Amino acid sequence: MRQLFIRGKTSLNNERGTIIVIMVFVVMLLAILFAGMVQLGIFLLARDQVQTAADAAALAAAGSGTHRFVQINVVTDRGVEKVCTTDEDGNTTCECVECGEARIEGIVGNEADLLDKGGWRKFCVPRCGGCDSGDCWYELVRRDIMYDTHSMGWGTSAENIAKVEKNLTDATRTIVSYISYDYRNTISRMVEGMSLAKIDYMLNNKQDWMNRWLATKGYYGSCPRSYVDETIGAECRAWYATGEQQYRKISDKRDIARKMIDTIEEMRQYNSRKVPKIDSQYAGAAGRFFEANLPPNAEDAGIVKIKAYGYEERNSPYYPSIVVYATAKIKTLFPSLFPDDFMTTVCASGATSFRDAEDQKRGGNKFYDALTGGKWYRVPEDACWVDW
Repeated sequence: MRQLFIRGKTSLNNERGTIIVIMVFVVMLLAILFAGMVQLGIFLLARDQVQTAADAAALAAAGSGTHRFVQINVVTDRGVEKVCTTDEDGNTTCECVECGEARIEGIVGNEADLLDKGGWRKFCVPRCGGCDSGDCWYELVRRDIMYDTHSMGWGTSAENIAKVEKNLTDATRTIVSYISYDYRNTISRMVEGMSLAKIDYMLNNKQDWMNRWLATKGYYGSCPRSYVDETIGAECRAWYATGEQQYRKISDKRDIARKMIDTIEEMRQYNSRKVPKIDSQYAGAAGRFFEANLPPNAEDAGIVKIKAYGYEERNSPYYPSIVVYATAKIKTLFPSLFPDDFMTTVCASGATSFRDAEDQKRGGNKFYDALTGGKWYRVPEDACWVDW
């Protein structure tokens, strides 16, 4: 049986409301998407600014907290001494006697003070002068970058200074002995075993000089006329007169021992100077530069770690460099849609370049001024995130 259907028409009176709902949903979705894009852009921009701040901090740390660390030897050619003798006819003959060479090895310190400012000259020893003025120079042994002073010393060892003092004492005895060439053996016996202080006292105290001079012949006192044997008394007085003559001859050499003493004392003081702790310096510089370059919407930002690849790790591929790790909270513009802030962590590496020591020595290892030549040392690899 066929069923009959009546055609009809259904009218939706609320179609406009449905479209509004859909439009609102689409607009909200687009707004959220736009807000997300804006927030992402702000986050990336702020993160890039935080990265810039970290880069500035790393470069500041690598620059301000750096000591160029060198090891050198200081060599003094003490020249030659002019020695003159006069014969019975009044003829004077002069000759030059070598004063020898003094070496102070293993001196370490900051290149800026030791080489650039000429601090190495504190380790030059006095020259004897005369026929030749002599010379003093330094030899380069090693050159490195120092970020951490905990294991860094200054100067050379106490044993080395003592060795130099012994050499200078022996040299002073020789110089004093040759003041009067004709009586060099006599004066050599007078200064035998004497320290620089005793030599200085003898040269500036006539009575001490005369006592030692007379003692070389077995005489004591001032040759009184009460000698039992008048012949011996006459010989003593003649020897005393000769001693006075020789003492007058040393008048221009009386400060030689004092100069040696002052040199060694100055060397000791310079050798024991305190070295500032530059780890705090580069940390402070890094912090100041980081704060100065932070974006305004970064909160709780700070450097959380600084790693220095310095002297102790000079065999590392990251030497010499400073690595800075920093974090920051970036505020959101839409706290109702997103979290109040986002945390980001960045890393920056700052390298320090210096000239290679071996290349600088190609033209000879004898220097008088600051080091300026040579090839640059290799650039270290990027150490970011290596030890995070």
